Amino acid sequence: MIEHADAAIEKYRGFELAYRLLKDDNLAYLREKSRAYKKAVRELQELILPAVKAECPQCEYGTCCRLYSSKLKIYIARSIGGFDFEDFLLARCDSKFPEPDLTNRARNFCAFWDNGCRLDAGCRSLLCLGFFCEPLQNRLEMDEVNRKLAVVQDVVENFSLLRLFHNE
Repeated sequence: MIEHADAAIEKYRGFELAYRLLKDDNLAYLREKSRAYKKAVRELQELILPAVKAECPQCEYGTCCRLYSSKLKIYIARSIGGFDFEDFLLARCDSKFPEPDLTNRARNFCAFWDNGCRLDAGCRSLLCLGFFCEPLQNRLEMDEVNRKLAVVQDVVENFSLLRLFHNE
């Protein structure tokens, strides 16, 4: 488990370094796509957060933000926060992320968890946005959730790293 957390930390630090090295010419494209990502994420969050606030505090698992549980394995070793490179760049652009709490790994939690997600609602990873436990699925209109989630996925899938790094 610790080795997976270490790999996730290393990936996250690499993502952050790559973001900080972007030049202004590259940032215009990223900002355009980031605005679309954050708008789509916020629209999805507006739909799901009432159910999250109602269901999650009473959840028998404690939180789905665990790195590992014998009953629940959502958080896999991607990077901290469950990000892939593309959704990290889209979420991180022009946003300040809180400092990851690396001591959380000893408690089996995401580095952005502290009685809820510390990331802005528009800055969540696609992995986290796409997970709905059965109780949440029962509270939500999943057809509408899936339509909103598809918009977020479409932004990520149509984000071109080649265009970002080659100033096209």
